[in-house]
Amino acid sequence: MADVSSTVNSVVGGVVSLVKGLVVLFVFANIIYPTGFDPVGGIIDLVGAFLDGGFAGLLALLLLVSFL
Repeated sequence: MADVSSTVNSVVGGVVSLVKGLVVLFVFANIIYPTGFDPVGGIIDLVGAFLDGGFAGLLALLLLVSFL
């Protein structure tokens, strides 16, 4: 059972690393070349959605950041 848990953790870690790398790539690509994908704008909209939720939205944002 420990082997399965270790394998799942390593796979999930790899996927998270890949997604982080792609986000950084798209941010830099959007700075150099205008693309249709705007990850910075998406992040700003996400934070704005949390902050528009009032105190509950702020708590949800803090919880999300604590997971990262």
